[in-house]
Amino acid sequence: MKKVLIIISILLLAGAGYFTYEKWVKHANLTIWSFVPADAAMVLEGEVMKDLQTLQGYTAWSIIDQSTGFENFRSGLTFLDSINGEGGFRAVFEKAPVLASAHKVSSENLDFLFIVELQNISQNTFANATIGRLQKQGYRFKTRNYNDFKISEISGEGKTLTFIFYKNFFLASFTPYLIEDAIRVISDSELPAFKEKFNELKDTGAQGVVTIHLNYEKAGELLGAFTPQDHNFSMTAGNYDLMLDSSFLQFSGFSYAAKNGWIDTHNEQPATFDMAEVIPENTAHLLHITSSNMTGWKDKQVAYVRSRYPDVKNLQDSLRSQYDFNVDQVFDLVDEEIGVATLESPRARDKQKLMILEVKNIQESLNFFGQLTQRIALARGDSVYSESYSDNEIRFLAIRNFPSTLLGDMADGFDQCFYISYRNYLIFSNDLQELKNLIASVQEEDTWGKSIQMNDFFSRTNNAANVSLFVNIPRAWDNISSSLKPEWQEHFKENTTTYRSIELAAFQYSYVDGQYFTNYTFTQPVKRRSSIPKTNAENGVRFVSALTTKPFLVRTHAHKDFDIILQDSTNTVYYMDPNQNALWSENIEEQIVSDIHAIDYYKNGKIQYLFATASKVFMIDRTGAAIPGYPKALPSSPTIEHLNLIDYDRSRNYRLAITDANGNIYLTDKDLKLLDGWNPRKMNRGALVPMDHARLGRTDVMISLQQNGVINLMNRRGENMGGFPFETKQTISKNYFLRQSNSLSNSSITVISEGGELTEITLEGGVIKRDQLIKTSADTKFQLIPDTGKESFIIIRNEGNTYEVLDDTGNLLFKKDYLSQGPILVQYYQFGAGKDLVIFTDVQNKALYIYDKSGNLITGNPLNSEHEVSLIYSSAKREFQVFTIWGESLEFYTFSY
Repeated sequence: MKKVLIIISILLLAGAGYFTYEKWVKHANLTIWSFVPADAAMVLEGEVMKDLQTLQGYTAWSIIDQSTGFENFRSGLTFLDSINGEGGFRAVFEKAPVLASAHKVSSENLDFLFIVELQNISQNTFANATIGRLQKQGYRFKTRNYNDFKISEISGEGKTLTFIFYKNFFLASFTPYLIEDAIRVISDSELPAFKEKFNELKDTGAQGVVTIHLNYEKAGELLGAFTPQDHNFSMTAGNYDLMLDSSFLQFSGFSYAAKNGWIDTHNEQPATFDMAEVIPENTAHLLHITSSNMTGWKDKQVAYVRSRYPDVKNLQDSLRSQYDFNVDQVFDLVDEEIGVATLESPRARDKQKLMILEVKNIQESLNFFGQLTQRIALARGDSVYSESYSDNEIRFLAIRNFPSTLLGDMADGFDQCFYISYRNYLIFSNDLQELKNLIASVQEEDTWGKSIQMNDFFSRTNNAANVSLFVNIPRAWDNISSSLKPEWQEHFKENTTTYRSIELAAFQYSYVDGQYFTNYTFTQPVKRRSSIPKTNAENGVRFVSALTTKPFLVRTHAHKDFDIILQDSTNTVYYMDPNQNALWSENIEEQIVSDIHAIDYYKNGKIQYLFATASKVFMIDRTGAAIPGYPKALPSSPTIEHLNLIDYDRSRNYRLAITDANGNIYLTDKDLKLLDGWNPRKMNRGALVPMDHARLGRTDVMISLQQNGVINLMNRRGENMGGFPFETKQTISKNYFLRQSNSLSNSSITVISEGGELTEITLEGGVIKRDQLIKTSADTKFQLIPDTGKESFIIIRNEGNTYEVLDDTGNLLFKKDYLSQGPILVQYYQFGAGKDLVIFTDVQNKALYIYDKSGNLITGNPLNSEHEVSLIYSSAKREFQVFTIWGESLEFYTFSY
């Protein structure tokens, strides 16, 4: 890809000195397509200069303009225009018809054969004048014969261009044997040209900017230059028009299926894409299959899978013999849609997947799988696993890689298989926690179906396609880059911003009368400039007294935006709406010592807010009214240091976890009634963080870290679990990271000591690793900083005024120096899709620094702040909003990057 595609401009000039007027007499059967070898992977067709000028007017051009191989493009055009006067080249060759065919020329490179149909004498005159100038400038010319054709070469500036003329056609390439291939095509009647081999390709009508013709077999070989995987597209050829506007481009046309390939099985009419309502926002890519006659597709799909995937065939046969399970029965349950989603994972070793089946009758489908799990449990002597979570029943299907029995390798990676029902969908996942996250996403409307960004994208795609692959490029970025060869991984890393500017992609095929109407759609929104407005009366609120807490952003039932809660030095709490209007204020006599938690006390969908001071627990609604009986104190009136809200199964049967100054833990119901085993659960040292809860399978665990480096894992009765307490024998950083999986043995806790020992243990107490990170001196200190969503973490290494940010494996991301003797507060926000922010607050100098993970200060300048901040991201607006506290002022800034 390192040759300049549009360098065809230079090629048009190169050999014109050999062109004679007699060659304007055309051969009756010769066309520009007669020269294209059948092994071309791709052919671009258009009027190059006219199309080029059109392309440069679109945002998508920046991808081409900045890609490897196009760095000489602008300089080449400038050179050509300067030879015969500014703009002269463009004026003469603007409408010259050109084909550019791409060929694989080595294991890692491709090159182009350019074919130009010269149409008028002015182009010949211009070329002759240019040749003379090039000779005077030191370019070298020579000729040789090949099969009675005179091949010419022009060399200069480290490149050699090979070219010929035949009739009124000009052919050129930087790879000599591509010219020889073209000669063989027109000389040997037994050797078919591209259009002769793919005679099914029809004229698209040239509705777009340029037309692209694909040979999918060779295109798969071309991709081998970038990735080590084999690529079988299940198609022979296709031709597509390129259409663009300011924020999207689309290739639209027809593809032709390879006989007995997978696409060839989809010869029924497609159905509409309706399952967006259950696709979570953090989906990296979705394979979506529809058929208006799923029963008709079933037989072809089952036969295809059994013929192509021997391991899957063996699994199907084994399930049939052991458990009387036939995969045909599952297809009979399916209505019109099947989806396989791969989710963005914040950590490289985690691969979460979903398979979604739209079923005709949800109760019949649940009965079918319920009976199947019973048969499997009976045969294995096991019990049937099920778990209630937020009014949903999660079940376990004990068939490893069950989705592959339906779809083969397209649905692998399900080492375990949990499933739930939602409306008329059965949803399977290899990760129990992801099913719980999906339930929360649907309830909180955090899905593709509710996303403004996704719905705008879908409006440009085909709503009824047999096969669609939807890709969120930023969320799939790690998967894409890791699939490349090392040298291309480096290229993509260096050009991350450019390639990630393409946000969404769709590859769609719809059966129409023996061929497949095809859409390849990409969106590249116009990039907004990063900007930080100065704080003034219109975007800040000044209070009478100094503010003492961070601005807490809280959800409410009243609207979809966030309200704000904060407190000042007089102990007054303020509640503000999204427009910074104070709805109420109240003096609570003490400072808030906990986070503020949203709670649905009455289970009616209306939100109240839970927090604690040193002596009391408060529960207040949006109007400022307290829940009856609140504020309350614990019976022994201990000094409260931590408060957390626990909801075991999202059922709103809340538990309050309270830790006192001595580390003792009290667990109560929502009315502050103490529970058995927690009256209190005595600990011998103070707690680093609030006690938290996790449910792993059907096991509930309570997690508490002590100041002496002891990790406690307890059950709901406050009893120690096996392998705990675990003594790190180190003074550890106050935060920890919990990696949740489907069982205790596969889940882990990671902590770091102040001296830099990174320890990861299973929730059975087994040590996974204990690594000492590099210390630059005896004074070096370390912190572990989880992201706000508790999906990943970073590590801070601090010596003096130098702060280094490390990833979760200890690799350096960036470092910064601060001229401050006071504390530096660090926060980590991970929104996904490459929107990760590391935030430093210099308390002494009241300065806020917001960096991306490469260490770029994305706000341009430091902002005002002296407490931790709150920050939100709007995917619809593609912008961040950060709320800060500075003296008596609440300030907020909007920015994008």
